[in-house]
Amino acid sequence: FFGTKVRAFERRFAEMYGRKHCIACSSGTAAVHLAVSALELPIGSEVITSAITDMGTLTGILYQGLIPVFADVDPETLNMDPESVQARITERTRAIVVVHHSGLAADMDSFREMARQYEIPVIEDCAQAYCCEYKGRLAGTMTEMGSFSLNHFKHINCGSGGMVLTDDDGLRYLVSLYLDKCYQREERIRNPFFLAPNYQMTELQGAVALAQLESVQAIVGRRNALGGRLRKHLLLIPGVAPQKVPDGCRHTYFLFLFRLNLEELRCTAQDFSDALNAEGVPNQANLITGGRPVYLYDLFQKRSAFPGSDYPFRGRNYARGDCPAAEAAFDQWITMDVFENYRELDVDEIALGIAKVARHFAR
Repeated sequence: FFGTKVRAFERRFAEMYGRKHCIACSSGTAAVHLAVSALELPIGSEVITSAITDMGTLTGILYQGLIPVFADVDPETLNMDPESVQARITERTRAIVVVHHSGLAADMDSFREMARQYEIPVIEDCAQAYCCEYKGRLAGTMTEMGSFSLNHFKHINCGSGGMVLTDDDGLRYLVSLYLDKCYQREERIRNPFFLAPNYQMTELQGAVALAQLESVQAIVGRRNALGGRLRKHLLLIPGVAPQKVPDGCRHTYFLFLFRLNLEELRCTAQDFSDALNAEGVPNQANLITGGRPVYLYDLFQKRSAFPGSDYPFRGRNYARGDCPAAEAAFDQWITMDVFENYRELDVDEIALGIAKVARHFAR
């Protein structure tokens, strides 16, 4: 609290995004937890989020005694499907956490309309989505709060870290209390009146993060150009389809994803992945979340968030088949990196490798 580097980083990041407040913290997981905590939702409230995300999206929801409800994904973008969210809203729904998957913004017009219709807040999880855009607006600026991650493999990083962005003075103050044991540092009062963790970012992290901000625009610009080039190549290859980029969206390619037509290729995603790796193109099948939608993790299947208790699930079951598009995606999609230091030639050769493997299996 008494340092200078973290404060400078917060000011600079808020300025970059045109937001009033940035609160830096120790991780992206912490950032989501802080944002959820600041909503001060009653225990047992339902929070809708995506079936394809990282556990970091869910940790804070569970620690606050809230019940995650998982929505299915759009089979062409892998972002949360607004129709699935709409179908899951109940009288116990108190918030929506929208995940901008792989650097592609979700359908924010739909989610903002739901927020207005049902009078529920929306948090944007932008851990994978630095500087990605939706109809001219940056992901993380379209709702009450946006959360970000600075861990070691994000667009920019400081080893580990995170941020919450908001324009709301009240939310900013609550986040600052949840960040630091409910110590009222600004008033110099040390008398906590609710339970809060210690999620402060260190000065060393802040110094590195501040320096990283000078590179973020160049990094995402380069990835957008290379990812767009590779996407155009894949549109010409039978049997594969790159992730759909809706009109008005700027993809920043935290990951590059493409879907296999398994009937046409007559192989499994793992077969395709193994062959592509043999061609010298690093990739993986089954996406990035443990080979399954998160609700199929043991934690949710056994309702074992806390030892010896089924709290906070209150009898809720998470069943295979709940989100068919998300479950199918793990058998159909290939995940790759497109790094900013690649050359155009590298991207072209990657496309040739994909085309060679696709032709092989199609024959």
